[in-house]
Parts: sequence; C-alpha cells; structure tokens
Amino acid sequence: IRNANLTDTDSIVSLTIELGYSPTHEEIKSKIKKISKIDEQAVFVAEYENVIGWIHITLVEPLESLPFVEIKGIVVNLNFRGKGIGTKLINEAKKWASSKGLNRIRVRTNIKRTETIDYYKKIGFGLKKSQEVLEKTID
Repeated sequence: IRNANLTDTDSIVSLTIELGYSPTHEEIKSKIKKISKIDEQAVFVAEYENVIGWIHITLVEPLESLPFVEIKGIVVNLNFRGKGIGTKLINEAKKWASSKGLNRIRVRTNIKRTETIDYYKKIGFGLKKSQEVLEKTID
C-alpha cells in the first residue's frame, strides 16, 4: 500500500469504471494532483504487479461534532476481491487517521450495495444513521 501518484492515473480510471462511474484520464489526473497537495486528504493504492485497488479518504471537521476521517471512495479489482486488499486499504486509512490524531473512520455506501454493507459490518463498522442524499444543480 502506498500513496497514489500521477503514474497511477490509468489504473485508477479503470478501477473507477468498475464502480460504475465514467471519469476521464484528465479528470482523475487533475484530482490526484490536487489531493496530493492537500494535507486533509489522501489517496492510497494497492499493488500486485499493477494497481489493483484504491482508497480516497478525507478529514471531516463538522461544526457540530468531533472530527473524523471519511472514506470517499474505495474499489478493488474484481479479480482480487475477497483476498484482503480492501481491508489493507482501510487499515492504511486507519493509520492515516491516527497520524492526524483521529480515532473514527466513516464510510457511506448506497443502500443497494448490500454486499458492501455486509463487508463493512464484518470488519467492524457499525450503522451510524440512515439518510437521504439530496442534490440541486446550481444555475
């Protein structure tokens, strides 16, 4: 497990497509470049010959509660799922959180992703709350 860099862009794009998104090479490259300069965010990758997984985490400091680290995205190549790669990525996120003096890590997932929810519960995450996500396009 290591920090992502610009040479990982193509692999991260491919893995992100596995999640059901369609980012461009330039979008991912730009985001990796930006995140690498922000102390409150990190992207880590897992490798086995090539990049086989990534995790994006961010420090969240809500006005109304204690700060925590949130997993903004995580994916492991379909051929490597169930082999502990996701857990290794999450453990790296935990280490990063500890380095920031934080002891909570949070993740949000679509309620339709029942296998994902079961996985998180299996590795010790507990349901904090259920909520609706609303969005408005700003003209």
